[in-house]
Amino acid sequence: MAKWDENKFEVSLGRLRSPSGSRRAVGFFEQVSRGARATRRKAAYSKSSGSSVKAMSFHRRVIVKASIKTMAKSGIAAFRKHIDYIQRDGTDEDGKRAQVYGRGVEEPALLDVDQTDLESGESRKEALRAFTDSCKTDRHHFRIIVSPEDGQKLSDLKAYTRDLVSRMENDLGTKLKWVAANHYDTGQPHTHLIIRGVRDNGKDLVIPKKYIAHTLRERAQELVYEELGLVSQMEGRVRMAHSIQAKGATGLDHSLRKRIKDGVIDMRQPAAKGRVWHRQLQVRRLRVLEKMGLAERLGSGRWAVDPSFTNTLRDMNERSQMVKAIHRSLEQTGHSVGLVTERNRFDPNGLTAQPITGAVQNFGRPDDTREGGFVVIQSLHGEPIYAKVSESETFETLKKGQVITFQPHQLGARKIDHSISDFAKSHNGTYSEVRHITEGGNVSPAYAQSHVRRLEALRRKNLVTRRQDGTWHIPDNYLERASNYEADKAVKLPTQIYRQSTQTLPEMQRARGATWLDKRLSEKGISGLGNTTFQDALKKRQMVLEKMGHKLSQEGRLPETVLKDLRQMDLRDAAKGYSESMNKPYAALSESRTVEGIYREAIDRPSGKFAVIERAKDFTLVPWRPVMERGLGRSIKGRISASGISWDVTKQRGLSR
Repeated sequence: MAKWDENKFEVSLGRLRSPSGSRRAVGFFEQVSRGARATRRKAAYSKSSGSSVKAMSFHRRVIVKASIKTMAKSGIAAFRKHIDYIQRDGTDEDGKRAQVYGRGVEEPALLDVDQTDLESGESRKEALRAFTDSCKTDRHHFRIIVSPEDGQKLSDLKAYTRDLVSRMENDLGTKLKWVAANHYDTGQPHTHLIIRGVRDNGKDLVIPKKYIAHTLRERAQELVYEELGLVSQMEGRVRMAHSIQAKGATGLDHSLRKRIKDGVIDMRQPAAKGRVWHRQLQVRRLRVLEKMGLAERLGSGRWAVDPSFTNTLRDMNERSQMVKAIHRSLEQTGHSVGLVTERNRFDPNGLTAQPITGAVQNFGRPDDTREGGFVVIQSLHGEPIYAKVSESETFETLKKGQVITFQPHQLGARKIDHSISDFAKSHNGTYSEVRHITEGGNVSPAYAQSHVRRLEALRRKNLVTRRQDGTWHIPDNYLERASNYEADKAVKLPTQIYRQSTQTLPEMQRARGATWLDKRLSEKGISGLGNTTFQDALKKRQMVLEKMGHKLSQEGRLPETVLKDLRQMDLRDAAKGYSESMNKPYAALSESRTVEGIYREAIDRPSGKFAVIERAKDFTLVPWRPVMERGLGRSIKGRISASGISWDVTKQRGLSR
């Protein structure tokens, strides 16, 4: 029998938190800890020994917003702008500029920067620039926002973020190259996390959708539970009581919505055992909703409530938060805040909504954890107008002083819907893709296929039906159904913005090219805008044009011939550099019926966006169109007509003659 001292062993308990970047194996202690935590969480849902009803459970929620951004096209410019955004002034805990941290700026072995130099501000900037430059060749990167509901109670948000990344590394089986910044400028502290899209072996980093959608949030919640523990019944009830006066949708509102029957909430039934306190909070919330005009007391514990009242609350809160964010942003730049109110909001769904053009005065995000941003413009007549917009590439690359247009949503059926309806009326209420191609005259398969895609979208809403033979039954009121479909979809969509030029107003005033200001002078002249920024810009542009030898006509407008001359001058200036790099001469676009060549890249000029088309003996510049992007680096062919150029992307890779 072995002696005891021959089998000595010692138990050593490691730290719950591990340094960022370590590949930690899950040990026995942690397995037991996780099992215990899971048991406690399950117990929160189980019935208590002295009650016949489940105890209400409360959770420490963490909001995680993740997106994947490609680095193609203008991706690197948007990436740099996002790096600047997460460091902007007024976001630190002390109201100062947020400090970036993480492996991307703290490990000199990855950055070719001295460890001793990383302590100084300038060297830290150099490290961040090195990190940004290293991302140029990446295919993509990840932007993640982590916002713990109890972020203010966490002892160290930086340590929390490092541990979250460490667990991601364990899950994904690779070290991550990342930077992050903590923001405290909203009511909820949150972290902006940027992760390069490469693994430690140099290959592309691919994170499964399921991991991004679910597992990442679970990992973030696990860390909060480890530090703060479960939410007690008392703490949960206090939280719910504090939400009674909230302007937005709350958990109480969602519980009330479940009680709605035929537009009425009946609170006369006795509350379940142990839930009297919850019933009391619901009644108090209904009284608040009554003051807000969202509920009406019918007497005897009955309330009339619109079933969509939670959507109304969310919209009201979103607009309120947006106005507050605009005020904060304008205050930081020294602008007046009294002019931006709910009355200045652009509604793209208004029946009388018209496009509004103006110069960008300010833009940002009211809440980093939610989709969408805001843009404030000064209209042509000097009025501040703001709108909620999507976080598109245009929004990501906006500059103050650029001229943009708020576009209203299209109301009514689309042009393609009229095409479908006209075909169906002449074919006994049936649409057939095959017959459309063979009997429709000059109808291409791609055009007919676009009709099918439109019908598929409507079929998913049960507005049209597809027969077994592949044909479609088109009802007599098809256009009305399509119009209602567009109206319902538009309610949820933000305002679309169209950028008139990548140049700002000061840049347009002195530009060598046909700018937006020149087009305005050609169409409307120099008067009619009063004493505004635009009027001043037009006058300065007129002076520059006169120095260039171009004068306004007797009617006070810029002749069309001047616009053409300015555009050609702009193209010649752009072609000089390309002629040297390609070692080929520039040839202006001729009046022939076709243009063909390799689409090399797109460039922004004062006269607009142009595509560089390389041919065998020369190259030319043509107006850029979005459809061209899928042919980057490939041979494309365009057919010139009175309405412009229609492009086809071919598989051919040789240069045209």
